[in-house]
Amino acid sequence: MAFNILDFQSYIADTGVLQTNKYDVMIMFDNPDGIGAYNIIGADGSTRGAADNVTDLNYRCINASLPGLTMRTADINRFGLGVSEKMPFSANYTDVSLTFLMDRFGDQYNFWYAWFNYIFGISGQETLSNIYGSYSVGGDGDSGRPFYTAEYKDNYSATIVITVYDTEGNPNIQATLLKAYPISVNDIALNWTDNNNLVKLTTTLTFREWVLGDGQTNVTLG
Repeated sequence: MAFNILDFQSYIADTGVLQTNKYDVMIMFDNPDGIGAYNIIGADGSTRGAADNVTDLNYRCINASLPGLTMRTADINRFGLGVSEKMPFSANYTDVSLTFLMDRFGDQYNFWYAWFNYIFGISGQETLSNIYGSYSVGGDGDSGRPFYTAEYKDNYSATIVITVYDTEGNPNIQATLLKAYPISVNDIALNWTDNNNLVKLTTTLTFREWVLGDGQTNVTLG
């Protein structure tokens, strides 16, 4: 059958398209008594709960990515010789990057630093954390865990939901990242001669696994 451009245009018009700028990102801490229970100290001296910070991040995430999948394979010769074919033996997930606009207080930078420092006490004895209730901050006498040690994953992990909407506002793709946490926070370039750009922070997150929608199987027989 010859290709018909009118049929193609009609099909695309009927099924529509998804645009990359219609999405949102929600971060929910798994353990309310973990990092979510602490207050983050802002640059202006104010304190905000970690849960309040993630609500603000939902509005400031200007760049995100849906997670990918990779299959680990081995080259197998079907008859012990001749041509080979790839056979899967494991699978991996790709990490996700999120980029946020900074507010004038730099609260987003404080939040990601605090979360990172809560996962692994990267601030030593000479440096105070910016989390109230951890590492003897604010003179409350709570010494917290020893520095340069890791926290339990259940205390710092989060569930992150990335939703992609169609032009009518319907959520048609929803990727749920389970046991997610940041593994890097990018450095931020500053420049006196650059008067027009905004300060942005990019963080990379890893996770145990991700599922589509509510995690129920999306494969049926028949």
